[in-house]
Amino acid sequence: MADFEWYRSFVAIYRAGSVSAAAASRHLTQPALSQHLAALEAEVGEPLFHRRPRKMVPTERGIALYNQVAPAIDRLERATSELRGGTREAAIRLGSPLEYFKERVVPTWTGEGGRLVVRFGPTAALLDALEAHLLDVVIATQHLARRGLLFIHLETEFFWLVGGPESTLSADPSDLTAVRAELEGRPWISYGEDLPIIRRFWMESFGERPGITPRMVVPDLHGIMGLVERGVGLSVLPSYLVEKRVEARRLTRIWSPPRPVQNEIWLAYRAADRNDAVISRFVQALLPQSGRGAPQEGGASAGEGRA
Repeated sequence: MADFEWYRSFVAIYRAGSVSAAAASRHLTQPALSQHLAALEAEVGEPLFHRRPRKMVPTERGIALYNQVAPAIDRLERATSELRGGTREAAIRLGSPLEYFKERVVPTWTGEGGRLVVRFGPTAALLDALEAHLLDVVIATQHLARRGLLFIHLETEFFWLVGGPESTLSADPSDLTAVRAELEGRPWISYGEDLPIIRRFWMESFGERPGITPRMVVPDLHGIMGLVERGVGLSVLPSYLVEKRVEARRLTRIWSPPRPVQNEIWLAYRAADRNDAVISRFVQALLPQSGRGAPQEGGASAGEGRA
């Protein structure tokens, strides 16, 4: 019969990607962890990982086993933590866009939700990790079609077209054709080659895809904001990131479309964890009092989001 510690070591290796990192996380020696894995593989009857230089890559059987046992192990460890009064509290693994975490979570976080381990990345990749039980909660900029996930509305972000402190628009702001033509002739700074955020703003403002090639592609919103502030080019950025700098006249909101361009921010977690007390407390700690609504199933896509 397989020992529970073998499964814990297997999950640790799966998540860490190496025996050495997993051993450190479990406070065990590498030989001990290797013995656990070897014993579990003997019990299963086939390898659970492909051994690569400096990396353990799960086999198909390893992936299937992980998806079977990881949720149960996480719940058991959280329950054990509760019984111990939190002296060895299991970490909540949060996925988030870097800029949102820095601007929205850090200034208000009180530690109420418990011990926290954060991973940054784009929403689709973070939701993949959530489905694979590598994360527990995700701050998502899109409500994507993912079965088995629940989404709770967190807040609405607005997209602003900004330039440097001396930037102006000579076209009549009400003449969309003139505004579009002038903007197409300006230098732009984009988060990606496919113009994420800019494309969304352009489509909703002018009803067509942008015909621009960015002068710079910088996959960091703070970096883009700094370059815009120096007058290098224009960009479209979330209002929460730039509004204070606009008020301080370090940036200029050079044009506002007839209808505000906005996007919804969501908290996502697995439906199977809806009754998990630790995850529920963490989710409630992230939500503003006014935004504590009922979760929505993730079976259908709800818009393009930032991408």
